[in-house]
Amino acid sequence: MYPNPSLSTLTGIYSLMQLLIFLITIVVAWYGLGSVKWDLFLRNHRTGQALVLRLLLAITVGFLVGQFFLQYLNASLLLKNLF
Repeated sequence: MYPNPSLSTLTGIYSLMQLLIFLITIVVAWYGLGSVKWDLFLRNHRTGQALVLRLLLAITVGFLVGQFFLQYLNASLLLKNLF
């Protein structure tokens, strides 16, 4: 038999999972934003300011996608309480 993990252990595991999901979705968003033709939107798309803009957009999109996955995971874990 496996011992039941404590609440602090489960909270730590969930927090680690949240961090990993956010990092993965931010990297995927950064990769996806690489295909955007920035020269259509920005005058000088190879500057540091353009990279900061791309980074902020990647963080925003990655955070939103990560929140979706975490909320979906949370809802699926709570479904066991339905039956």
